[in-house]
Amino acid sequence: MVILVAVFVLPILALAQTSLGFEPVGSTGLGTRDLKDIIILIIKIFLGFLGIIAVGLIIWGGYTWMTSGGEEDKISEGKKIITNAVIGLVIILSSYAIVLFVVSKFDVANQPGGNVPNRDRREFDVNIGAFGGGILRSVYPEPGDRDVPRNAMIMVSFKERMDISSIIESNNQPVACANLPENITCGYLKEFTLPDESVVPAVKIINQNDDSNWLLANQVVVTTVDRQNFVFNPAPLLGSADGETAYSVNLSERILKDNGQAAFYSGGYTWSFEVSNVSDVTGPRVESVLPKAGSTVAKNAVIQINFNEALSLISATGHSTGNPGEAFNNLLISYINDQEAPQYLSGEFTISNRFRTIEFLPDQACTVDGQEVRANSCGVAPKCLPASQIITILAKAATVNEAGETVDLFSGLTDASGNSLDGNANGDSQGQPTDNFTSSFNTNNELDLTPPVIENITPDQGSANSPKNSRINAGFSEQLRSSTVNSDNFKVYKFACDGPAFPEQLSCYPEGGFNVYKENRENKTKAILRTYYPYLDPLTVYNPRLTAGIQDLYQNCFNPATGPCAEGQVSPGCR
Repeated sequence: MVILVAVFVLPILALAQTSLGFEPVGSTGLGTRDLKDIIILIIKIFLGFLGIIAVGLIIWGGYTWMTSGGEEDKISEGKKIITNAVIGLVIILSSYAIVLFVVSKFDVANQPGGNVPNRDRREFDVNIGAFGGGILRSVYPEPGDRDVPRNAMIMVSFKERMDISSIIESNNQPVACANLPENITCGYLKEFTLPDESVVPAVKIINQNDDSNWLLANQVVVTTVDRQNFVFNPAPLLGSADGETAYSVNLSERILKDNGQAAFYSGGYTWSFEVSNVSDVTGPRVESVLPKAGSTVAKNAVIQINFNEALSLISATGHSTGNPGEAFNNLLISYINDQEAPQYLSGEFTISNRFRTIEFLPDQACTVDGQEVRANSCGVAPKCLPASQIITILAKAATVNEAGETVDLFSGLTDASGNSLDGNANGDSQGQPTDNFTSSFNTNNELDLTPPVIENITPDQGSANSPKNSRINAGFSEQLRSSTVNSDNFKVYKFACDGPAFPEQLSCYPEGGFNVYKENRENKTKAILRTYYPYLDPLTVYNPRLTAGIQDLYQNCFNPATGPCAEGQVSPGCR
């Protein structure tokens, strides 16, 4: 009897509590659920109730048998009750399996945008786990995005340097690549001739509404400044003026890493989004700047500029030499020296946070009493701004014509549709100098060497019934350096793959991939991990992990890694 209860009661209890992946985040009752959620909840309750009845019958049959006193009729009756109850349990568990199957198909049929990579992949395949758990850090537009403007560029951020010759055709330079700064590599999209003599581009920008035709290689101009971040600019507008258009982008398995290895498995990586019937003609705006204007901060602060939309990473990424007339000068950091002359700082500008945040890290090492600071919580020497100075940030708008149209995409900051920075936030792109954005703050002669800690997480540790499309959040005690809040330092993978290092098997990660970004709130930062369709596997335990590579705005690592404990947990890493 104990064995029967163990075999049948435990699955029924799990059935009654199991999430099928449809529950809205934070839902507390039927009042916040849509129709499909209500149906799933009713089915779960009904099957759980039937399971309890079946288990009760098994217990009653066993009791009848055990108290039969050797009477054949009672023994036969007890056996019959147990047999029928077991058959009922088998039917219930089979019904549950059928419900899971139907739910999964319903989920596929209702994927936003009507283009499910696994269902509509035609002659190419989806490289499972390549986004987040694999080689890709971020893409634009994001998987499943809607209302993407017709003049949007496609942007791809890799985690390592790529072989440019496998992405950009260097022997055929378009007019758009003429007279560019030396730090920018530009050309038409690379194409390959297959064994059957057909020709395909390295990146397919596919119109799903037009019989899955893709843009030709000479219809797409590709640029990069660092071999990791690439912009694909289609010559014709995407989509149609008549309505929404479904698109997919396929990164070919012929794309190579800088070491010559293939970046993707056979079929490459594909994601989908929906293009609207209008173009974006509004320039990007600055949402916030850190350090805040007029504030006084420690000299090892990282400068962070947050925008209201994705920027063209080519216009916002580069190394400033300290000479405003050289190389990358769309962003300049300066102070006034003792001779009352402006001094420009050398350092690196990086873009992150779904292409919405620019950060500046100076080249100059920190010193205290003339001695270089050797290590912080990261075990490395931090970089510093000049001490006891007024630091000025200048973000340049691109040059525009009288109609406000950008005439030089590389002359200043632009968004992912090529619109020049709206620095004065008046709704018009007026170009430089009118729309140049400036902000100033003060440094002192101190260092901030206090590492950040996690104050709260969701879902809670050990929680069950989490929706499979849950966003995984970690709220930190202070503001973070955006470029370190990425999928190198924050991952989610199946608990079965757990080990001292992140798993190498892509099958351990969410099939649709995931992206990591941040939100700043009240002088603190929330790190967010978002998974994409088909999200997390149902009935599967997952392990989110954040590494010491995450840094605060003073370059201090999340080390020691400290965060909230699970109930009953005793560990030096939690509090």
